[in-house]
Formats: sequence, C-alpha cells, structure tokens
Amino acid sequence: MKKYIPTTVRVLTGLMFTGSAIAGMMGKVPPPEPEAAQAFMGVLFSSGLLYVVKVLELLCGLALISGFFVPLALLVLAPIIVNIAFFHVALDPSGLMVAVVLAVLWVGNAVAHRSLFLPLLQARARVV
Repeated sequence: MKKYIPTTVRVLTGLMFTGSAIAGMMGKVPPPEPEAAQAFMGVLFSSGLLYVVKVLELLCGLALISGFFVPLALLVLAPIIVNIAFFHVALDPSGLMVAVVLAVLWVGNAVAHRSLFLPLLQARARVV
C-alpha cells in the first residue's frame, strides 16, 4: 500500500496542473472577485505571461502524469506554486485552499524525490 502513495500524489498533482492549464487556455477560469486580483490577472493576460505559465503547467502536469522528467517538472512548478500562494494570500483569499493543496502535494512529491533535491541544498557545489 505504501508504495502506491508517491505515485498517487504525483499523478494527482499532474492532473491538477494539467486540468488547470487546459481550463486556462480555453478561457474557462472564472475571474477573481476582488478588483486588485482582476487587475493583476488582466496584466498577466494582456502581457502574454499567463499563456506561458499555462503552457509550463501543461507540460509539467503531463510530465508528472507520465512519470518522465518528474524532478525537472517539480523544479519548474515550484515558483509557479509560490506565485499562486502569494496571489491568493495577498489578492484573492477565497482560493487559498487550492494553493495549500498544491503546496502539500508538491512537498509530498519532493519528499518522494528527496535524494535528487538534496544536492541542490548544498552550500558549495561539488564538481564531478
């Protein structure tokens, strides 16, 4: 039973990001309530940055679902999750639970791949 937990967490994370990316690309994401959040999303949309983020979310979500390039996908998704969390903390608290769930799932994935992430936490890089 324990051996299926990391796979389940990985696939669930991938499904969340893939679904969010597809919904975002199709314009099916409801606009946030507060005016400041709407203004921020408007800037992201008009600059084209939101499209880039959604493409990254789609690629990383598919990587997590398939099991290929999982550490790279987690590394790319980390700043996206931080931005999602800050957006909901500062501008739209109604979606904060989604940010918490994403962060918990990301940590679960990172713990499962901790042997690959531990070298990133060394103060001095060891050249091989």
